[in-house]
Amino acid sequence: MTDIQTTMRDFAARQAEREAHVLARIAHYKQAVIAPLRAAGIARVEVRFEGYGDSGAIEDCTFYDATGAIADEPEVLVDRHDQEAPKAEEGEAMQTLREALDSLTYLALERHHPGWEINDGAAGELVIDVASATFTLECQLRYVATDDHSTGL
Repeated sequence: MTDIQTTMRDFAARQAEREAHVLARIAHYKQAVIAPLRAAGIARVEVRFEGYGDSGAIEDCTFYDATGAIADEPEVLVDRHDQEAPKAEEGEAMQTLREALDSLTYLALERHHPGWEINDGAAGELVIDVASATFTLECQLRYVATDDHSTGL
């Protein structure tokens, strides 16, 4: 029979490992996307997402130049996180910039708003200010609320 305290310690240790892995992947992607965005003259990126009814997805990714005009998506490759493909075949160690931005957005949502796609869901965007290398996750969580009253007369 397994001791509940041992089980809880094991669970906490696995959760800490998972958290560290997610944080490492987020840090990797943040670092990996900035240089190609700067090289392509991109000043801002907005990655929009929408989720509800137990499913969610990235809906759009828009790139802006320094004047605020919409720019073409840079066609460059970036390194995948090394733990994603430890035995990658030739070419699998790289991914498109867009794939990296999608991965970064999903990881940020998983880390900061787990279940963002459940029930009434959420919507928002990951905004990247390329010059300052800042990343802001804007998330609007939706829910239904009731205000119930019972009064004996």
